[in-house]
This record gives sequence, structure tokens and C-alpha cells, in this order.
Amino acid sequence: MPIAQKFNCPDCGVEMKRRPGGKCPQCGADVREHVQEERDREEQIEKVVAVFSTILVLGLSLFAGGCSIVEGVLVYAIAGAAVWYWGRGTF
Repeated sequence: MPIAQKFNCPDCGVEMKRRPGGKCPQCGADVREHVQEERDREEQIEKVVAVFSTILVLGLSLFAGGCSIVEGVLVYAIAGAAVWYWGRGTF
């Protein structure tokens, strides 16, 4: 999975766009471990967002089950906006 966010070389601070051979093109530092840490971090965030979203959808389906169609749509729209706002930094 490619890294979605921008990150900098841990040694010289240059923004990493390419990592030829796992080395920083500016200073030559080995960045493989740094890249793997960023990937692991993003994967963890994605899992948390997925679990939170699933719990939210299940809870909302129980709550909105007795609502009219307009109220149900409104509840899901608010929940979708909340999930987007909460997870926007990860996308």
C-alpha cells in the first residue's frame, strides 16, 4: 500500500517524493525503516476508522429503524459527515 501522506527524510528533512533504492536522494540516508513505520501507522489508522464506522452504522441502523425516511436519511448524513470529519486527516 503506498503512503498517502507526504513525509520528510528523518535525517535531512527533505520531502520524500521518490525513494530510489530505499535511500534519500538528497543526503543518501537509509529511509526503508521510516517508510515502513509510516505504512504501519497508516494501516493502524485505517483499521480504527473501519471499526468505528462499522460500529456507528450498526448503532445508527438500530436507532434509525423506527424513524421516518427523512429522519433516517438525516441521521445517516450526520453520521457520514462525522466519520468524514474524524478521518479526514488519514485520506
